[in-house]
Amino acid sequence: MFRKISAAVFCFMFSIGVFAQFTPENHYLGPSVGLSFLGSAPQLGVNYEYSMVVQDFGTIGIGGIFRYWGYSEDYYGGEWSYSNVMIGAQGNYHFKLNTDKFDPWAGLVLAYHGGSVSWDGPHAGYASPSHGGFFLGLQGGVRYWFTPTLAGTARLGFGTLSYGSLEVGVDFKL
Repeated sequence: MFRKISAAVFCFMFSIGVFAQFTPENHYLGPSVGLSFLGSAPQLGVNYEYSMVVQDFGTIGIGGIFRYWGYSEDYYGGEWSYSNVMIGAQGNYHFKLNTDKFDPWAGLVLAYHGGSVSWDGPHAGYASPSHGGFFLGLQGGVRYWFTPTLAGTARLGFGTLSYGSLEVGVDFKL
């Protein structure tokens, strides 16, 4: 039974000949999971992008991003716990290829990253700093369209403060 279902899904995903790449005036939304460069912590995210054509420039996407990651580490009889949230805006340039299945892009992120630190150990309560600030980051990635409305994504981001990640996810064309 499982083999039949797997074969049907595989055939459906790869039987459609032409997929719409990143097309103007569409919305793209999807979750992501990745590895933050800060503390090598797993991070959960949501990406949103709206596509448009800028005359004499090409196709761009504007939208928002949200990330959460947290981790803890043992240290001299206690534990430090870190919690981080990032929310921001993104703008991406989408490169045109001869295939409609791949959608490579590069762009900028302007975001606020905030977080808190807590200590659970001797003298707990004395240390609970928080941090935050705005930053500008660079990112790049690619979508691979499995169906006209479902794409797998991969993203790599770098920036000041602690923005840096390697992510994978899915995007839905709404």
